[in-house]
Amino acid sequence: MIGNLTIDYRTEVMEKTSVLHLEGRATFKEAPELRRRLLEAMAGEPDDARLVVELGSVRHMDTAAMAVLVEGLMLTRKSGPTIYFCTPSPSVRNVFSLAGLEKALSRCLGCLGDLPDEGSCDCD
Repeated sequence: MIGNLTIDYRTEVMEKTSVLHLEGRATFKEAPELRRRLLEAMAGEPDDARLVVELGSVRHMDTAAMAVLVEGLMLTRKSGPTIYFCTPSPSVRNVFSLAGLEKALSRCLGCLGDLPDEGSCDCD
């Protein structure tokens, strides 16, 4: 637990898919640790892997935490695993919407079984 945010990283049953579960409040206070853990998770994955950031249990997110997630998304466009932001809570949807970044959430709105096939990302 980092302040008000719990970050749990583990490999799921699905092949080449790891999940970063976030729970609680993701604010500017937790953003530095969130960034460190996200970059650490990305570095540990091969380029053909998928990293799911599970956002369903995030009760509140501010723009600082959102910026960390967007930074991770931008970094993976060059190399690294493909990132999916899954089951965004209403707070997460709201902050992404206010920033005009709803498309970043459209990659995976449901559970892990809803992940698109590789190569079918429409977030560019």
